[in-house]
Formats: sequence, C-alpha cells, structure tokens
Amino acid sequence: MSDKKLKTTTRADIAKEAGVSETVVSYVINGNRYVNGEKRQRVEAAIAKLRYRPNAMARALKGKKSNHILFVADDIQGEYFGKLISEIDSFAYDEGYFITLCSDRNEEDFVDRIYSRFFDGIVIGSANFPLRQIQRLVNSDIPVVLLEIRDYSSITGVYGLINTGLYRGARNCVRCLYGRGRRNLLYVDRISKEGHRSDRDDWRLKGFFDQCIEFGLPVTQQNVIAGCRSEQALQEAFRVKIQDEGFTPDGIFGRNDYMALLGMEAVKSMGFAVPDDISIIGFDNSRMCRFSSPKLSSMEIQQKEIGQAIIKMIISLIDNRSSFSSRIEEHLETQLIMRSSI
Repeated sequence: MSDKKLKTTTRADIAKEAGVSETVVSYVINGNRYVNGEKRQRVEAAIAKLRYRPNAMARALKGKKSNHILFVADDIQGEYFGKLISEIDSFAYDEGYFITLCSDRNEEDFVDRIYSRFFDGIVIGSANFPLRQIQRLVNSDIPVVLLEIRDYSSITGVYGLINTGLYRGARNCVRCLYGRGRRNLLYVDRISKEGHRSDRDDWRLKGFFDQCIEFGLPVTQQNVIAGCRSEQALQEAFRVKIQDEGFTPDGIFGRNDYMALLGMEAVKSMGFAVPDDISIIGFDNSRMCRFSSPKLSSMEIQQKEIGQAIIKMIISLIDNRSSFSSRIEEHLETQLIMRSSI
C-alpha cells in the first residue's frame, strides 16, 4: 500500500483549473468582492469539478459567512411551497439571512454544485433527493435541515429534522373517509415529468397504507395511482382503473390538493357524483380547495410554524453545530379542514 496521502484540493488548484489568479478564487469563495460573470462561472465550474470544500473550522475561525441558505424543493411552482417559502423568507430576513430557492436535480454533480456556492446551510424539502447525497452533505459538516417528507432514519450524524405531521395527517385522512363509510380507498400520487413515484418510505403513502391495514381494509398497489407524467396521463389512469380493471373507489385521498382535484374531475367526467358516490380529500389546504365544486376537504399543514421552526433550527446549526452530537427534531401537527367533498 502506498504511503502517499490523498492530495487535498487547494485554492491554487482551483485557480490553475479555472485560469485565474488565487485572489479571484478567494473573492468568489468568500463573496466579498465583485467578480464578473464569466470568471465566476469558470471558478465555480472548477470548484465543482475538483470537489473543493473549504475547511469548515478555518472558515468559522475567520468568521466567514455568506448569510445565504439554500432551500431545495420538488415543486418550486406549486402553491404549497410558494406559501412555505414566503414564510421561511420572512423569518430568515428578520435574522439577517437570504433564501435561495432551487428545484431538486437528481444528478450526480448536484451536491458538488451546492458545495461550490458556499451556502451557510441547506434545507431539503424534496422527496426525490437521494439519501446518499443527503448523507454526503451531513458528513461534510454543512448545516442541513430536512423536512420529513419521507423516512430519514438511515441518515446519521448531526442534522435537523422538521416533522410536519405528514404521517399522522395521512392516517387521519383515511380515518375521515372510513368514518363516512368508505371502504374502497384510492391514493393518488404526484404527477412527475420524470415518472417518479412515491414508495413506502414516503410518509403520506405509508400513512395511507398503515391506516388502511389497521382498519382491515384490503390494500395493495391496486389502491394507488402513481407514475403519471401529465394531467392527461392521470385522467387515463383513472379510466383504466375504473373501466378496464373494474376497481371503483368510494373514497379518494390525493397526495396534495391538486391531485385530489384532478381525481375529482376524472371521476365526475365518468358520471360519478361527489360526495354521494365518491368522497374525496386532499392535503395542504391550498386556496383552490374553496373554488372547486364541491369544495374540497383537506388536511392543513401549519406553514407559518414550519417556516419559523426551519429558520430557528438552521441558524442554531450554523452557529452552534459543534454543540450537538446527533440530530435535532421539531414535531408539528396538521389540522383537518372539512368541506363538502366528504
């Protein structure tokens, strides 16, 4: 075995790769001087390529902070994340921080690009972000807060976890439908252009399955519509489920309000009455719930409380990460908003 140590990437290496001076590299890393766009891009590309990471302790001793926090989400255009980001941004600004919003990129170099930007902390609200990449971020000593959309028990080390009540909320949605006498339940998963579908470590889907099983309801993948790439594909999936496969639900639980409303449109187009034939419930309690016919019942997530908890936790990790020995958690609850779709 060779006695040579692995060479640590230095700023000189970055400068050589990018074709700039070490001074320019320092300006980009520290964010304390203007660097024109073309040079900055070359430096950032070199940082990503060489997987350079500044020494966390050295930066702390120098008091270097960017005062920027990255928020990674699945759907940055949806109303739910729009409202949540608004809350997070407000609390962050009051604490002297800015929020950068980014859609999840399920690509190998995504984490390397995150490193190159030198965010003070990262909040992940994406169900698609690979667990191994999350572990890489945690291992690199970057403060990380996870919104508990799925099971993160396999992630080790020091990080923050915000339990937004998705699992308990999903179980309560099933309880609500069951209480209305509904026994043939259908879960409608998200639309994904890449064909992504939730698996059983997703808290909403797990809550649906677990509560159905507790009630003794027959529940298999037949009770799930998933993997649809468009609204049209979802409409067709409903037609196949009901007309071709012969599975007629009397209760529908949408992963979010958008999916619940698309489900409502699909079954109404096939002649079913809501809620007489089929009861429908969504998740998030977005504004669109009030404008459907009938109005959509939904499980509300406490977005203001979530936003406040996220900023409090990420700043605590930024300022005092070394004082924690394991993950820190915050638990919040959901609230059922009853309307006329049940």
